[in-house]
Amino acid sequence: PFRQNGPPIARSTSIVILFMMQRNNVSWQVLLLSSLFLLVGLQPWVLVVVVAIFHRLLEKRRRKVMGKMDSPEIPAIEPYYRGSISKEEKLFQPVGQQLTDDLDATKFDTMILGEGPNALYTAALLSRTGRKVLVLSSRDDASGCLNLEYCKDSTNVGKLFRQVPFDVESSNIARVARQQELLAPALCTSTDHQGGIRFAQIGSEADGYVFEILSIPGMGTSKPDDEIPFVLRAHGGMNGLMDDAAALLGDGWPGLDDIGNSLSGAYIVACQSMNSSASEFYMSKAIPESAKDFSKSTYQEASIRYASGFLDKCFPLNAHLRSLFSGIGMKGENIKPSKTSMAAHVSNICGAVSGEGMFYPIGGTRALCHALATVVEQCGGKIVTGVNCKELIFEEEATSKIMKDETVLPDPPLCLGVKLMDDRKVVFPKDKAKNSNNDTFENVVVTTSGFIDTYIRYMSPDIRQAYKVPRGLPALTERRPHFKVLFALQGTAENLNITGADFYRLPHASIAFDEVNQETGAVTLGVIGGKDEERQGAESTSDAAADALSAEPSAEIGKDKAKLKKSSRTKYYAGESWVQISFPSAKDPSFANRHGDISTCVVTIEADDEFVTLFDTKPAVFVATKKGIENSEAAQRLMERVKKDLINSFPQLENNILHCEMRGPFSRGLSHTPERFAAKGIRADTAFPNLFVGGSDLTVGDSFSGAIVSGWLTANTIMGYTTIDHVFLKKSITSDLERFIESPADYSEVGNEDVAVPYVQKGLNQSAETHDEHQTSGEKADSKKDK
Repeated sequence: PFRQNGPPIARSTSIVILFMMQRNNVSWQVLLLSSLFLLVGLQPWVLVVVVAIFHRLLEKRRRKVMGKMDSPEIPAIEPYYRGSISKEEKLFQPVGQQLTDDLDATKFDTMILGEGPNALYTAALLSRTGRKVLVLSSRDDASGCLNLEYCKDSTNVGKLFRQVPFDVESSNIARVARQQELLAPALCTSTDHQGGIRFAQIGSEADGYVFEILSIPGMGTSKPDDEIPFVLRAHGGMNGLMDDAAALLGDGWPGLDDIGNSLSGAYIVACQSMNSSASEFYMSKAIPESAKDFSKSTYQEASIRYASGFLDKCFPLNAHLRSLFSGIGMKGENIKPSKTSMAAHVSNICGAVSGEGMFYPIGGTRALCHALATVVEQCGGKIVTGVNCKELIFEEEATSKIMKDETVLPDPPLCLGVKLMDDRKVVFPKDKAKNSNNDTFENVVVTTSGFIDTYIRYMSPDIRQAYKVPRGLPALTERRPHFKVLFALQGTAENLNITGADFYRLPHASIAFDEVNQETGAVTLGVIGGKDEERQGAESTSDAAADALSAEPSAEIGKDKAKLKKSSRTKYYAGESWVQISFPSAKDPSFANRHGDISTCVVTIEADDEFVTLFDTKPAVFVATKKGIENSEAAQRLMERVKKDLINSFPQLENNILHCEMRGPFSRGLSHTPERFAAKGIRADTAFPNLFVGGSDLTVGDSFSGAIVSGWLTANTIMGYTTIDHVFLKKSITSDLERFIESPADYSEVGNEDVAVPYVQKGLNQSAETHDEHQTSGEKADSKKDK
């Protein structure tokens, strides 16, 4: 099989040729064959045999049925709106069933802790593969939506808003065509590839489909305290943003067919170049660490750098552009670019300038989650709401061995289930630990609320100290928790003159004060967001902090209250502090048809130091103080400040606010620092064989796209897809489901009866069926599935 004569060219020359082929992105198959011929010396006929055998092995792996799928044919699911309850009545009901009696976990093999599209999407994918999934939601609605709690049903407001959901999460969908491709295998029913779910574009043709309004102190003005809102719209995409930056912020004008003199355009192109390899970086969180060399990319290199350095180099003479892209790059967290990872920065910018704009599910997040939930339930699973988890339960044998001999560390124990706040246990039987084929675990536990909740709040100190936390986690910091203030409004979106665009005030992106040396002309760049103040919110590690970390969630923070210093640094000030204002009812074109002459508003703010305290532990975490928001004077004062801020931003709402209440604080996961993206332990799998972690900590927070991708990563990891599957065969859980799932009816025959939420736009004789003509991205995604 080997050459008898010498190589055709010198070995050193062969190595140079192979290196040049690799630098020019030649396929791995050609590189392998070239190496075997030039370096190993195989005869050409042997190479043909090798290719044939290798191709046969790969095809066998590609056709392999993964997980618990008994046959390649996956039966279709009936739509959730085909039952005895009408489509409109179904949307009045929360997703899932309230916890009543004890749960029998022996009927299931997968337990998912969490709510919202992320948890339910993961559950739906795993259900399609034959798993029986039990979803435990801490909220009363597994869709993640909230309802008014402090408004009596007997009042007029209570009657109007009794069944009205408030969507409090980030449900704006960027790159909707790509998201529909990921959602289709989970949503597909017997009548429609998308499970009857359709998406409406936020904004209107008249305003260019505006989806976000950014208010950044000092940007676009000569006074540092003034704020001129900057509008982000789908119309024009990248070119529209360049034109606005040139007209309002002093940037150069773009050319007719290129970026011309626009610094904004050059910056966006650079961000798009880095973001092009983002999928490889996030894929590394679902493949073995030994194979991560396959996934090194420019995005990975950018992820460990601060965004401020790139901004200063690209915009050395225009502080307004630095503030603009700081705000676009990080809206969801109040963190300066000097602390923000470049990975999150470029991902957010590329999503904002894609030209597609933002979309929202017609019928709201609840309609989407109902569609995902029906897949779980029809496949033998169950969704239970109002379940407050206390801690994870592990094998007792492993724990007792650790307690007797701390010098001996056995293999990490299996996670058997969870203990609830009332001390009830939901556990799997111990004798069903692993499948006979030894590929995947029979019983699996998934937490979708992130690494802080999983390792700090849900894991006992004995287990955590014995097996440690994932690598890199001690160096990270939890994001400051959020409060959600719910406003019930009188009037439709049209009457109130509100749109679906989210309003952000971003003090962390405020204008930098550059200084010019009058003698030399040298420019000293200022700090975007202002100079960092001394860190007062983080207390040094103490016995009280340790007690707070190991205490039950409902317990008081440390006994030694004198060691818990109150910080005056983080406090909400109307007109100054970070805030997000959204109108979910204005994003959903079907809302008025169901609920009439009312609207919903959700204001998101950071939790004051009166309600949470940051401890300088490893990792640094926030702990709720004893002072709650129920019947608290501090909470009432905070709500009044938020209400004042809302009216100042939207004066037309002053006489139309019927009721408001505050909920939280809600944990938001890890902060978007470079350390988060560099930590090797931030992966879907854990040291505990059958415990997996999902949620936006795996990707980018405050993003629907990030939530869906993280669910996809977790599902692939649980199913045991390997590096060969992902890198070489392009085989994943969604690609397999697309091949094996029973095809629905022809898309061209889909009518109103096959759409989850039919609606008629006011003033137009246009139903959901004809509305699909406007949804070109959805039509493209569905036509691709038909092919």
